[in-house]
This record gives sequence, C-alpha cells and structure tokens, in this order.
Amino acid sequence: MSAWLPDSMQGLPARVLLPEPYTQGRKYPLVVFLHGSAERGTDNGAQLKGVHVLEERRPPAIVVAPQCPSGDTFGGSWYGGGSATQDKVVALVRELRGRSSVDASRVALVGFSMGAIGLWAMLERHRSLFSRAMPIAGDLDPSSVAGLEGFPIWAFHGGRDDLVPNVNTRAAMARLEAAGRYTELPGAGHDIAASVLSRGDVQDWLLR
Repeated sequence: MSAWLPDSMQGLPARVLLPEPYTQGRKYPLVVFLHGSAERGTDNGAQLKGVHVLEERRPPAIVVAPQCPSGDTFGGSWYGGGSATQDKVVALVRELRGRSSVDASRVALVGFSMGAIGLWAMLERHRSLFSRAMPIAGDLDPSSVAGLEGFPIWAFHGGRDDLVPNVNTRAAMARLEAAGRYTELPGAGHDIAASVLSRGDVQDWLLR
C-alpha cells in the first residue's frame, strides 16, 4: 500500500507524503513537487514519477505533489509565463503555509521538466513564498533571474538532455553564483528526477 495519501487542493488532484512518525502539533518543512508534462491528468498517481523515491527514506517533511490537468501547464517560459494551474499551485502553497503543521520558513519548491519550467516563473513572481528551490531538467529565459540573487537554488540537468537543452540553465546559474548551485550529470539524458531525488545530499539540502 502506497504511503502517498490522496487529496485535493485548490481543485487539483494531489498526493501527500507525511513523515514517519508524524507528530501532531509539530511543525514540519514543506516540499512541493511539480511533475513533467507526460504526467498530466486526473488519475492522481502519475505525478509521483520521480518524486516517489522519497517514500523510501521518508524525510522529516510534508511532501505535496499536485497533478496538472491534461489541457494546462505549470506555466513558465515555454508556456506564456502564467497559467491557471500555476495560480492554483501558488494558492495551495499559501494555504499550506498557514497550516499549524507546516513551518512556513522552510518551504522548498522542486520541479522536473515542465514542472521546473513553471518553477522558475513561480520564483520570479512569488519568491517570498519559498525558502529554496530545485529545478531539474528545466528551462527559462536567463535574464529572468535578475531578482533571485541570494536565493538558494540548486539546479540539475543532464549533460546529454536532448528534450530540454541545458544551455539556459547553465547561463542562469552562472548569474546566481552567490547562493546558486548547478550540477550537470555527465552522460545523463532528460529523465533524471528519480536519480536526483534519491541522493542523500539533495534531501538534506531541501530540508535546511
């Protein structure tokens, strides 16, 4: 039986992973995961591709994975900037930050592919909602990071990603040297979310 609990947030199907043990009255870091384009739909399960590996270690955090509808995106440079689903994700983050179980000072945003493209747009517009971010195999206009200096970002990209080129991620992270960190995986293609999120150093970084 999956440890990912089914839920609905702001009209979006969602899955929630709670820490084990989970203590009532305690505040936990929040990790929000945005999936890739192939995982869109309403089945409330496909969006766990990649992030499912967190179930193995059960980090001491609340992990939320909303699912984008088939006809929409998380927004970003490939999709016109904003989107209805992006607005819903922002609203659900605001809602979750207000819950007694969530430490609003530790909210990490993680995105893969389409989700990482949307992540960059959300940071540009709503930086104050998040404490750190991890785009995995995403894309953006490098000039859009001008307002993100000093914000903790760890970006990952495959060295041989032929679906989402890594050139813009490289350029953006070069502008964010103060707090930014860029890791390129030599020889790796596009589908790297699970391998990235299974790393112990990645999970530790997300919860700082």
